[in-house]
Amino acid sequence: MDPPAGDAASIAERSRRAAMSTLGETLRHYQQEAQAHREEAPQPEAAPSAPVREGAPAEEDAIAQDASPQAPSAPPDETENDSREQRPRVVIGEDGIITLRYKDNAAEEAPQKEPEIPVKKPRPERTQRPVQTQEPPRQSFTERFLAPAVRMVATRIARRQMQTAEAANWPEPLDIRETPELTPGKAAKYYGSLLRPLSMRLRVALLLTVILAWISLRLPMAGMLGRSIPLQAGVSLVLLLAVMMTALDVVTAGLRQLFDLKPGAEALASIAAILSGIDAVLVLFELVDTLPFCAIGAASLTAALWGEQLTCKALRRTFRTAAASKTPSVLSSGADQALLRTERDSTEGIVRRSESQDICRTAYAAAAPFLLGASLLLSVIACIGNGAYFLHTFSALVSVSASFAAFVGFPLPYAIAARRLRSSGAALAGYDGCADIGKTNRVVITDEDLFPPGTMKFSEINVAEGVFLGKVVASTAGLLSASGSGVSALFDELVSRRGYNMPGVEEFAVHEGGGLSGLISGERVLVGSAGFMNLMGIRLPQNLQTRNSICTAISGELVGVFVIDYIPVTSVQEALVTLMRGKTQTVFAIRDFNITPRMIGKLFRMPTDRFNFPSFRERYRLREEAAEGGDTPIDAVISRPGMLPLVEAAEAARKAYNASRISAILSLAGAGIGMVIMFLLCRVGAFDTASAGNVLSFMALWFLPALILSLGQSR
Repeated sequence: MDPPAGDAASIAERSRRAAMSTLGETLRHYQQEAQAHREEAPQPEAAPSAPVREGAPAEEDAIAQDASPQAPSAPPDETENDSREQRPRVVIGEDGIITLRYKDNAAEEAPQKEPEIPVKKPRPERTQRPVQTQEPPRQSFTERFLAPAVRMVATRIARRQMQTAEAANWPEPLDIRETPELTPGKAAKYYGSLLRPLSMRLRVALLLTVILAWISLRLPMAGMLGRSIPLQAGVSLVLLLAVMMTALDVVTAGLRQLFDLKPGAEALASIAAILSGIDAVLVLFELVDTLPFCAIGAASLTAALWGEQLTCKALRRTFRTAAASKTPSVLSSGADQALLRTERDSTEGIVRRSESQDICRTAYAAAAPFLLGASLLLSVIACIGNGAYFLHTFSALVSVSASFAAFVGFPLPYAIAARRLRSSGAALAGYDGCADIGKTNRVVITDEDLFPPGTMKFSEINVAEGVFLGKVVASTAGLLSASGSGVSALFDELVSRRGYNMPGVEEFAVHEGGGLSGLISGERVLVGSAGFMNLMGIRLPQNLQTRNSICTAISGELVGVFVIDYIPVTSVQEALVTLMRGKTQTVFAIRDFNITPRMIGKLFRMPTDRFNFPSFRERYRLREEAAEGGDTPIDAVISRPGMLPLVEAAEAARKAYNASRISAILSLAGAGIGMVIMFLLCRVGAFDTASAGNVLSFMALWFLPALILSLGQSR
């Protein structure tokens, strides 16, 4: 008989539970053996936990792990760790459901606390900003401003004390003269690169200055600009600021001079511009009813830019000329203030010497402190009882002291001289070179200056009968070469062309009248003119041509006569005329005994009364001084032969030196007189008379003589 349905269900349930219990006991036994085996074996490093999606519930994660496919068991030849990692764990739920879990899932069932899994948060977009959860504490005024300032000052004081303490152990400061000097070619490229921006800035500043001068001179202006002084002051202020930005290097140089307590011309121009700008602001707010001196400050800055441009042009031309010659000759002044021409291998030293400070800058560097102090003192005295015009008066006095000639007093004549000398192949070494040449009162002329190479040739060569020509030519060439005569180059060429050997000379001597004597191969050799041979007792044939001839005697016998033709050069004639008309004394240190005043007057068709022909002993002394003058400073460089470049360089240097001295004197005199006049006018309150236009006209008139002197060199 079949059991009832309820009993059948209960029997089935008990059977199922018994089976499941048996199966569970078997699996637990298996699990305990596996756990014991794992504890005996060394534990491998823990594998990184699998990332979990943020926000996903734990149940979904567990289901996802349960649903993953079971990995197949490892083959017997695999490592033991891999096989243990693949062994499952049996979990029986309360409802009797059996679940197989692997190592990752088994870690979730461990009794210890589950380790935290690092979760990578999504990166915020660029537009998002981190939200401050807590506001930073507010800093007080002392913490925010005063404390950093105090720390900075303390740091500087400590650094200064450290430098002072270590100053005794420091080496001496590096002298700029020890630094390597640029070659003339590189210096010419450097100054040439500065010309274009300087010229552009000068044009802009000049245009703005012309507009300012138009306003200051009260010339016709349209609309309100012609009737409103505050409006004119505002426009002048804007134009002045534009000029100051254009000449910013001049302004910064002036302020640096002022901070270093070494004011100069740039400092005066910069202070005048700054004071004029402040005065314009006062006029703009109708605190003062007089037009400011913006035009004078702008004109001084423009003059400074012009001086820089002229200096760059002159130096570029100077260094190009110095670099053009491979074997240049230089001019230098000797101990007795005689201008000498010497040959040198290089022009080292001309770059640094040409960049020296001129007399106008030197004069203003010495006078600027007194001008500033006098301007301040006179302004205080002039404004007693009328303090509202103190700044206006101070601006007027400083502006009138910043003379235009202080910036172009030497650069303008130097640039004109450099342009003139460029065509003749000469270059002056800046102000120092011009000053040395200008102070000299004598110019030494040598054989090569009067008769350059190629202007002499043989007309006749007569040799005594029975005498070898090579012996006569070599003996004559040896003595002439030892004397340094200009005609020796002609004999040296003849010796090299014929293949003769140049003999050595012993007991060389120079006699009065230019005769030469010496021992050559044990024989006494005499070389000189026909008159010298007569004095030495050497008889000459009656039919022998003795004009411009060189006679040679060996052992008391006349063996040869060489007749020389001297060809005059037009450029040398022009140079002699220039020297004759000038105030410089010309000294002919010529060793060629055939060149006499009579010969020069006949060849060049000019009087020679003003020319000085010293004794041969003095001539040789001057030439030896020139040969030993390799260490003397370079005053000028001549890259072409002949006398004309030498004379033109001497004359141009003298004119530039005199023009710069006169410009310096006139500029300082104009500054002093202008300050006195402005003080008297401001003291009585005549500000309409002491206007910006009148001051500008006054300064232009004082600059006119310097301009005329400089431009006069182009004649």
